[in-house]
Amino acid sequence: MTTSYLGISTRHEYRIKTWYRSFLLVLGAPALAGGITVLALASRSSSISLPTVMSLTFLGFGAYFVALALRSRVIIEGTRIEIRGAFTDREADLSEINGYRTISSRNGKYTQIYLNNGRRAVTLSNLFDHDDAFDAWFRKIPDLDKRDRDELLVKISQQEQLGATPEDRLAALSRAKTNSIFALVISLAASIAANWGVPALYLPFSLALALIPIVLAVMLHRAPLLYAVFKRKDDPRAELFFALTVTSFGLMIRARSIHFVSIESIGIVVAFLSVVYLGAFYHSYFESSSPARTFFLLLLLAGLYSYGVVTVADAVTDPSTPAHFVAHVVSKHYTTGRSRSFYLVLEPWGPLEQPSNLGVSQTQYDRTEPGDQVCLDLYPGRLNAAWYTQVSCSASPLDSQQ
Repeated sequence: MTTSYLGISTRHEYRIKTWYRSFLLVLGAPALAGGITVLALASRSSSISLPTVMSLTFLGFGAYFVALALRSRVIIEGTRIEIRGAFTDREADLSEINGYRTISSRNGKYTQIYLNNGRRAVTLSNLFDHDDAFDAWFRKIPDLDKRDRDELLVKISQQEQLGATPEDRLAALSRAKTNSIFALVISLAASIAANWGVPALYLPFSLALALIPIVLAVMLHRAPLLYAVFKRKDDPRAELFFALTVTSFGLMIRARSIHFVSIESIGIVVAFLSVVYLGAFYHSYFESSSPARTFFLLLLLAGLYSYGVVTVADAVTDPSTPAHFVAHVVSKHYTTGRSRSFYLVLEPWGPLEQPSNLGVSQTQYDRTEPGDQVCLDLYPGRLNAAWYTQVSCSASPLDSQQ
């Protein structure tokens, strides 16, 4: 950070934190040097080749990281602020600024400065150095998160349906937070019982998981001033997102060992339930600082929940008598991402006329080789969507079908 004094228009200049600048240079300099080297070698060829494309890619990343490290800074002079990035400059005057919000994402926190007249917002990373002068300048800008919080608390205190006095109405907010914590605890307990409890209770607790989002949606629509999904940090309302997440993943875990013969048999129902789920929590899109991100997160929860509900209704404690099959393993493979998933490729069997993937644990994956047998039980399903699950071959009857 550097400061120079120009009368009343003191200029303050802030660079990104030293450790982050060093990190960018450590990444960027080798990429830039490597890209130049590879490009020099590739230029001897008369045609555009893979090394040329790779060198240009490395050059681009290297140049961006180095420019970001060397050029990034915030300059505050009088009533103006200038934010320099790797290749872009944005500036604004205090008179042009409507306010700011603190945005949280999986990559960290940053400040979004909103300008008047619908102009594109200015993004300010929290990785810049700052001092008392920096903080004093920002205190002149309205904190939109705090403003929204104060306005919401005023609305709650004036909502006659929530109590006879302002104190009673604000006490209703406290009870709402207690209710959201209670819903989370119930969701956790039901998820554990539905997956690792007594088998006879799998279905009742799975049904409880299916009902929890319905109850939460009713709570949200009856008292939108008390409850929210994906709320901002300063939002005083009770958060329902965590309970919704636990119920969706709890149902999905319950369905983990159940495989449908044809996903098309349940696809329409899953899609319909997902649309209903998204509609039930539509408030979240309009209140979110990032509607697109909120939509896709809710879509993920909706998909997990809907698939889990249909699976529970069709397969959990299905009372019908299964048909037994034995299939041989053709090959095996795994996929990587945030976590590894392991699959055995089975030969055609029963209703499956093509080789199919069977998801298994890593332990079974490691001990299974091509040619080994896998035993399966096939059920018709309560909803007439046939499904199957892997069973122990030692427990299968001698007349298993091939």
